[in-house]
Amino acid sequence: MAMTLEEISAIFDEINWKHTYKKEDDVIVSIGGNSTSNIMLFTRLSEDGEMFDMSGRIINDEGEQLSTKESKHIAPLMAYLLLRNYETKFGTWEFSKESGIVSYAVEIPLEDNKLTAKQLKRITSMMNSSGDEADNIKHILEHGSLPLDGDEAAKKIAELEAMLAQLQGSGI
Repeated sequence: MAMTLEEISAIFDEINWKHTYKKEDDVIVSIGGNSTSNIMLFTRLSEDGEMFDMSGRIINDEGEQLSTKESKHIAPLMAYLLLRNYETKFGTWEFSKESGIVSYAVEIPLEDNKLTAKQLKRITSMMNSSGDEADNIKHILEHGSLPLDGDEAAKKIAELEAMLAQLQGSGI
């Protein structure tokens, strides 16, 4: 066995990351994101400790997992998540059609290796920064578009219009 959750919990202690190890559920739960703590992190191991998995689920103001079930704006959200996946070199934004849950996931095959404190610190830092996407995701689900202001909005619109013109000119 490459790793145990007890060992990962000890590393969380070492890097001073608040967490709760729930032995009965085989998961470590913690909160991340910006100062409003808008992402709940779940750390699991599979394949007898040979696969590390951390997923972050956006939580709403009541501390509940954000669901897309009530939104009419799933298509713009999917386009945004796909763009974020393209722009990110580490981790993947995911969407569950059944539950409506949006999450950010990092999976690392450990095989017969141990996760280091430096690696876990980098993963939690990345997960923490993914929580900063929560406001954009919430805005898209409510309004169907990104929250842009003034010059930034005009620039984005011009870029999209140029791309559309190029696509129309190419016969696609």
